Amino acid sequence: MHKPDCRIYMNEIAKKRKIYDVTLKGAVINILLLISKFIAGIWGHSSAIMADAVHSFSDLLTDIIVLVSVKLGGKPKDKSHDYGYGKAATVSAAVLGIILLFISLVVFYYGMRDMIKAFQGTILERPSYFALIVAIVSIILKEWAYRFTIRTAHETQSFAVAANAWHHRSDSFSSIGTAIGISGAIFLGERWRVLDPITAIIVSIFILKMALDLFVRAVAELTETSLPDTVEEEIANIATTEDGIVNVDQILTRRIGNHVAIEMSIKLPGDLTVREAHGHALRIENQLKARFGEGTHVGVHIEPNEG
Repeated sequence: MHKPDCRIYMNEIAKKRKIYDVTLKGAVINILLLISKFIAGIWGHSSAIMADAVHSFSDLLTDIIVLVSVKLGGKPKDKSHDYGYGKAATVSAAVLGIILLFISLVVFYYGMRDMIKAFQGTILERPSYFALIVAIVSIILKEWAYRFTIRTAHETQSFAVAANAWHHRSDSFSSIGTAIGISGAIFLGERWRVLDPITAIIVSIFILKMALDLFVRAVAELTETSLPDTVEEEIANIATTEDGIVNVDQILTRRIGNHVAIEMSIKLPGDLTVREAHGHALRIENQLKARFGEGTHVGVHIEPNEG
């Protein structure tokens, strides 16, 4: 029999609480960094740190998506929502992806404008030390946020939390580039102040990639894209470990918010009683829920083997 990882038996309420708490903790860090970076960008004359502030804002938006998905995902099914409310978070992700796309283009425009001015001979204002300090603090805090978030992602086996953890790390990497660009603009003289808007352009590309990834994943879910072949193969392997299964036919999968929906047809010996056949199907359902979470939607169609 398939032996699922014991971690997946974590109480569903406790699991959601862990996800909520770690996401809220990351959101507080993002809010503090967002405010600090905007202040540093305005007062410190740094388009790079302003772009990094937008990157932190994008992380805050992903925090909001996770919090919404936890909140709505916890709502029970009702008469008008047989599969729950998981798609609400997906719609939010699509909208936020569009917002980030627009923001990335604005950041790119202003960075490009300042870079062209510098190449045309305009002396850009020197970024302040405060902007550099904020960038360094951001590197430290976002790497810390990545570590405690990815740990919770492993504990809860949550794809959304894992994605959020990597958003924290991408912001940390972005801040490393920002710190380098600001340092060059401060210490290398007037000619090198162009490094600040160049860094802003690079960061805007990171934001654009994040926006596209977010939007594409949301659209894939809204259009009922199947889970990867490797996951469907794993589902088939789990089902075939059940004693008495002759064959697993069609497997249909999709994602509903943080949950997975699985439908399959299994062939059993034709001389089994209804009770025995139901027992096989129930055990398969329990194995799949153990692997993919208690919120997994499982439908098992039973067919007699006539061979």
